[in-house]
Amino acid sequence: MSRLPQSAKPEPARAAAAKPAMSATVKGLIAMALSMALFVTNDTFLKLSIREIPLGEALGLRSFMAGMVLFVLIVRAGDLPALRYAFHPRVVMRSTLDTLTTFVYVAALSVMAIASSTTIYMATPLITTALAVPMLGEKVGWRSWCAIVVGFFGAVIVTRPDPSTFEAIAILPLLAALFGAIRDVSTRGIGREIPGTVVGFSGTLVLCATAAVFMAWESWKLPSVTVMAYIVASGVAFAGGTLCLVFAFRNAPVASVSPLRYLLVFGALVSGYFVFGDLPDAWTTVGMVLVVGAGLYAVHREHEKSRAARRASTPGLGAAAPGCRPAAACAPARD
Repeated sequence: MSRLPQSAKPEPARAAAAKPAMSATVKGLIAMALSMALFVTNDTFLKLSIREIPLGEALGLRSFMAGMVLFVLIVRAGDLPALRYAFHPRVVMRSTLDTLTTFVYVAALSVMAIASSTTIYMATPLITTALAVPMLGEKVGWRSWCAIVVGFFGAVIVTRPDPSTFEAIAILPLLAALFGAIRDVSTRGIGREIPGTVVGFSGTLVLCATAAVFMAWESWKLPSVTVMAYIVASGVAFAGGTLCLVFAFRNAPVASVSPLRYLLVFGALVSGYFVFGDLPDAWTTVGMVLVVGAGLYAVHREHEKSRAARRASTPGLGAAAPGCRPAAACAPARD
């Protein structure tokens, strides 16, 4: 009995196998974009609420609301047994760094234009790349170092360090970016067996406890119905943004979703103009372009290196590349 040629079915099989992977990547990209929109929404409503109630009170109420949302999701997912991981040392360390990041950033957000504070905070991915060298032993080439320097310079332009116009408060988003970068690097040590909802819930617990300490020195003010609506919207947006972010990085390549992080700058510009009436001046615009451009270039370099590493680890793939010697095709991209 004659058999069908072996080439008759592999193509549909490969297409069927590739389809779920492509679908997961697309879902990850959508989740990342939605996450950035939700984080801008969180920042906007939080900034509106801080106009009427103290910082610690606003963050405490927002974190309590976000914690309730995450707890409901943990129960619905049947992850209650995993709640013990909320007190795992690595998770608590990340939650502490996240609390520092949040308090410092929101303190800046309360007095700065949302677009300016967001742009300075966008130095986080660049600082993360720099910290990966001493903390994770990763190698960063000269092109990536140039991107880090340019991005940092852009953040400095936005802070406007002119002695006659400089305000020390502009340092806060940069400090928040440093704390956020250390937080992101430390997240590498948290195992995938710990659900993202539990990691987020741990963060809300530490943030609530810290906010309670702040409220001991603040004058408690009964929130109005409007402010409570802002707090509820901020808490829901923050919880949703956290979950979407975790989903994005677990279902799509980092190099694919990372550039979408800079949607925060665009969202902050839109929110700043339509909600707060803020419009960046020429220097702030230049700084924004430098920060976003440097960040996108750094992500592009990481994408190129990751793609070269995948080609090198795939047997026969590098050798099949036209016009390239096998040894050259298998070599990782130089930075």
